[in-house]
Amino acid sequence: MARSVFGAGKVSQPRWLKLLMAFCICWAFEGRAAEISGVSEYDLKAGYLAKFPDFVKWPAPTGAITLGILGDDPFAGALEGNMKVKRSKRIDDLKNCQIVFISKSERGNLPGIIAALAGTNILTVGDTDGFVKQGGALGFIMEGDKVRFEINTGAAKRAGLQISSRLLQLASRVLSS
Repeated sequence: MARSVFGAGKVSQPRWLKLLMAFCICWAFEGRAAEISGVSEYDLKAGYLAKFPDFVKWPAPTGAITLGILGDDPFAGALEGNMKVKRSKRIDDLKNCQIVFISKSERGNLPGIIAALAGTNILTVGDTDGFVKQGGALGFIMEGDKVRFEINTGAAKRAGLQISSRLLQLASRVLSS
């Protein structure tokens, strides 16, 4: 006997589908989805992180993207299933990643971390205040209840990365230092 999915009880969605929906809502409503859909700030940031590689060109083919998380992991598993994730408290352990998210727990070490990654083809992402002004390539910011991001094209160029003009248009602010 066939059962209708309508009214047959709550259907569980895979986590990747929830993140994809959150990401789509985020882009459509400029990041206001956190309050609209009950999705956490870091679920939205995870959605962005999963999508950013589509808008970045590395100098050599990368294959599967590996995201390194330096310091405390604020994502609570939201990235699993979207990309390979490697966690460490030491920057040297993450130098084989294509993207490194620098956690707020590392804010005091940021100048040294940026210096340690000089000359690598790593997209640096963070969410500490002034991240892109301090040399990070892509920084999450909160504008009211919206998750937005800033881009430092100078930092991306120094890393040998090319940021898509489509992503630059979506950025809240673009710096070229």
